[in-house]
Amino acid sequence: MKTNLRLIGGKRLQSPKNIYTRPTTLRVREALFNILNNKVENSNWLDLFSGTGAISCEAYNHGARKIIAIEKNKNNSKICLRNLLSLQDIDSRKNDIDVICKDVLNWTKPNYERNLTSKIIDLNKLKFDFVYLDPPYDVDFHELVLTQIFNCNFLKKNSIVICEHSPNLYLKKSSLWETIDVRDYGQSRLTFLINVQHP
Repeated sequence: MKTNLRLIGGKRLQSPKNIYTRPTTLRVREALFNILNNKVENSNWLDLFSGTGAISCEAYNHGARKIIAIEKNKNNSKICLRNLLSLQDIDSRKNDIDVICKDVLNWTKPNYERNLTSKIIDLNKLKFDFVYLDPPYDVDFHELVLTQIFNCNFLKKNSIVICEHSPNLYLKKSSLWETIDVRDYGQSRLTFLINVQHP
């Protein structure tokens, strides 16, 4: 287990030794939460392809109210949960987080039965203010996942979906979403998307 992964502020997180996990860099996380600023406070946050949970941990530290992280790799999902449970004041907030070991491609299907590890959070009532997705850079299903997300009923009218991907990838236009911002940070690009509201 590696421990050179750090949160904004310096806290160390666990990360797996394998080369297949690519945690979002500190530079990108700092930029992201500077952009979102105080909008994160009291928000509901969905972290897709969560890996070690660095983004979920940052969301928690910036005041998110509810956090759900989805990661299909069993070992990584355990690390994600351990990292979240290591955060300050987590004992009083355990009911506000859930780490689910499932495939994001299935979990985001509009008709998929989305069960939670914890029964405290009712997904039928929960709507997310922010959705962060960070698929492997070398896959080509970003737009498929985005299409499924924007066809689901767990977004609010003003939800922001943030996709981290390679700068070599340009997300196609869609009738479902509008791109409101694009930021490049070295080998990473953040694309910010919102619902297209039909009259």
